[in-house]
Amino acid sequence: MKQARSEVLAAIFDIARELPPSILDALAVELDSKARARPEMDLRGFGTSQKARERIRALTGLLTTNPDLDYGAIALAIQACAYAATRISSEQRLEIAWTGPGTEAVPLRRVDQVLYQLVESAETEVLLLTYAAYKAERALDVLRLASERGIQVALVIELAEESGGKITFDGLDSIRTRVPRASVYYWPLQRRTRSATGAYGAMHVKCLIADRKMALVSSANLTDLALAMNMELGLLVSGPVPGRLAAHFDQLILRGELAAAYSNRA
Repeated sequence: MKQARSEVLAAIFDIARELPPSILDALAVELDSKARARPEMDLRGFGTSQKARERIRALTGLLTTNPDLDYGAIALAIQACAYAATRISSEQRLEIAWTGPGTEAVPLRRVDQVLYQLVESAETEVLLLTYAAYKAERALDVLRLASERGIQVALVIELAEESGGKITFDGLDSIRTRVPRASVYYWPLQRRTRSATGAYGAMHVKCLIADRKMALVSSANLTDLALAMNMELGLLVSGPVPGRLAAHFDQLILRGELAAAYSNRA
């Protein structure tokens, strides 16, 4: 019975990945209505695609070969999947951001467009992390305007003097000049783990978090080439993840893993 239940749960999970919540709910109602009579059922009509029909056929087969399984319990499990799918969809969303050659099949917003929109629509705070930071004048202007309307702006960048020659220009002076109200942090060399050969890693994160509600995690540095010309890929995330990311960076600052190049934080 334990094996049968595991197989049924796996079958329900597979169905939940293929069907929208409304169809899942209708399927559950059909199963629940047959809980007492337990007739031979053909549920393939609920399938909205060939794969969905195959998934439903697999579940029907398991119910037929395991007569001790409770149809009502199966129906409740399907409804729970439908509810969970709806909650997850409403609480957390992912959107692809892309800079580079486009296709007709998948219309996508550009990475730079998403970045500017997040900063411009921020209501309380913006945290931007980037490995390289140079030029990107429009991005710096957008950050400056945000800071001037009271948004707390902070950047984490790789400093040239901390990079061991990996980068020769860090953009710190430009940021200080163009976004004077921002706070800037870096990863001190002495806080980095070294390999057996003495090599150490880089602050290579590229991410923007707005209001702890939205995060753009991408391959793009804060440079003109990355934001306008390179092929770059990012994911725009909403829901609980951005808040967790922001809290993580708060702790890195409090613990001294990230140090202030200069800070205007309250």
